[in-house]
Amino acid sequence: MPQNKTVFVTGASGLLGINVIEDLLLHKYNVIGLLRNKNKFPLPKNKQLKIIIGDISNPETYVEALKKVQIVIHVAAVTDQNIKKYATYKKTNVDAAKNLLKQSIQNNIQTFINVGSANAFGFGSLTNLGNETIRIKAPFNKSLYALSKLEAQNEILRVGNSQQKTKVISVNPTFMIGKYDTKPSSGRIVLSAHKKKIIFYPPGGKSFINVKDVAQTITKTINLGKHGESYLLSGENLSYKQFYKKVTKALNQRSKFVKIPKELLITIGYFGNFARFLGVKTAISATNLKTLCISNFYSNKKATTNLNHVQHPINSGIDDAIKWFKLK
Repeated sequence: MPQNKTVFVTGASGLLGINVIEDLLLHKYNVIGLLRNKNKFPLPKNKQLKIIIGDISNPETYVEALKKVQIVIHVAAVTDQNIKKYATYKKTNVDAAKNLLKQSIQNNIQTFINVGSANAFGFGSLTNLGNETIRIKAPFNKSLYALSKLEAQNEILRVGNSQQKTKVISVNPTFMIGKYDTKPSSGRIVLSAHKKKIIFYPPGGKSFINVKDVAQTITKTINLGKHGESYLLSGENLSYKQFYKKVTKALNQRSKFVKIPKELLITIGYFGNFARFLGVKTAISATNLKTLCISNFYSNKKATTNLNHVQHPINSGIDDAIKWFKLK
């Protein structure tokens, strides 16, 4: 059905942002995308799409665009795991997000969708999946990134619930795999298996989802999402070994799998902490490596029921990533 609404999308050059824009265009929305580097945007020109150069931390670069839109989808975030100071995350993930919501309310935006993190909620096991009612758990309660996304979500929903002019919603995807991974970001896990005769894998697992499924549900959230609500967008709950087996099968590759002991990973993490103390910029830390040792599993029941969230097997996301990275 033709749309006459315009959507403002931040983080337009990232894995999720690009997929969201592509899906919005398929549904005939007009789109204004905010990004910092136009050269990193892979979609073809489209008369429904306008790209502006700016920074989410600098409202002067986007405030004029807000006057022309009815919907805001806030995807942009600092996700790097090698940052040592919470203030660095807070500047973008919390303060800039709060300011964007403030500007959106002032400009009478109809719907504001914040993209949070699944790890703002507590994870679970295969028999007792994490959901929107469970508080953040260790080790993520020590993760500066996860804490920044939790603070942002809490503030955005608090401000959102204090008014009724703008519908404010949070969606919380799990680990996304698929095409348009320009950095690359999460797709590094697929690249790490390519042409490897031996694959060393951690003892834990997580919820893997095709980024396309997340993008499609975000589009549905515009009309189906309820004010003040959060929705986990999870996918297939797999151990890392199960995931890597799917990757090697998709690559037509024979590999041996060797499990890394939990104790060894955590020890390496503490060495990473010491390296950070000495000023080395590294993503290796005790907290980050502890996250690889847990079953980081979630339910998508709420999103499936209320947003018509559809989760396809992660094989589709793996295939999309392999094609994007031109691995075969």
